[in-house]
Amino acid sequence: MQYAVGVVILLIVTAGYAAYRGRMRKPAQPETRTAGNVISMESHRKAKREAAEQVCSSCKKKNGKLIFYAQDNGTIVGLCKNCQDQAKKRDLLPL
Repeated sequence: MQYAVGVVILLIVTAGYAAYRGRMRKPAQPETRTAGNVISMESHRKAKREAAEQVCSSCKKKNGKLIFYAQDNGTIVGLCKNCQDQAKKRDLLPL
């Protein structure tokens, strides 16, 4: 008899917990946002164009793409292909 009462109480508690959890969950909503990790290709193209116009840290010329190096004091420099020899002479670490 005591065993049956314990089983009934356990079933009531389990059913109550299931009902409580069911109310706490939010209803499934369709995903309407797409802004997360998605970027527009137009902004990507614009950023790529602007990257081609960066100035070399050494000669201050706009020579296209730069190669970035870490100096001994922790600063970052962007050098063009013409100034790459300076980086090798100073043992700068390429990034």
